[in-house]
Amino acid sequence: MKKSLLFWLYFVLSILLATYFSTRIITSYLGRGPISHVKHIEIHSDKKDIDLEQIGIAVGIRHGTTLRGLDLHQINNRVMSVPGIKNAATRRLPNGDLIIKSESYNAVAMWTDGALYYPLADDGTKIDTPSEKPDENTIVFAGPLPDNLTDIISGVSGISEYIDYIDMVESRRWNIHTKNGTIIYLPEDNPISAINKISVLNQTHKILSRDIGIIDMRDNARILIKAKK
Repeated sequence: MKKSLLFWLYFVLSILLATYFSTRIITSYLGRGPISHVKHIEIHSDKKDIDLEQIGIAVGIRHGTTLRGLDLHQINNRVMSVPGIKNAATRRLPNGDLIIKSESYNAVAMWTDGALYYPLADDGTKIDTPSEKPDENTIVFAGPLPDNLTDIISGVSGISEYIDYIDMVESRRWNIHTKNGTIIYLPEDNPISAINKISVLNQTHKILSRDIGIIDMRDNARILIKAKK
């Protein structure tokens, strides 16, 4: 008798739970009920200086927006279209909350088109937040860029105060343009070694402060120096 009562008790409880959850699912699908609308929107960034309001505008929805037909993939794409955003993840919680997490590019240099200066990520991505002047103590690039700038940026760190900008020639090798008008032709192979030689020469002979037009490092066996015309 006791087992029979427990059976019917569990049976009735299961019916009630099934009815409750099916009702919630149906009302949510139809855009009705408290969990069928966005209750809260939380936006998180990996950096403190990111404009969260700009991300919020890109999200494009408000508190109380119906969850029916809400495309999280589209929301995520809009967030990633915000300048400076590298990756984003958008998640909807069972209670109706919407959580957006964003990862920003890390600007390591700048690129110029001759008029404006754009922050550059280490993978060569131009971040669409240009300025009219370059940031202080920042390496500036011009022209086409490779997929990775880490090595060249690290390599020129010892002479960065003398550099006006760096450009790539025929997508093969670098030229360094100094602030006093000297052009340094780096070799296609092992440009970092050539930069180290320039750094040593500058420490011993102040070569980057002299009135020199071209320093040709393309031949590993010798360095050609030409005066300004």
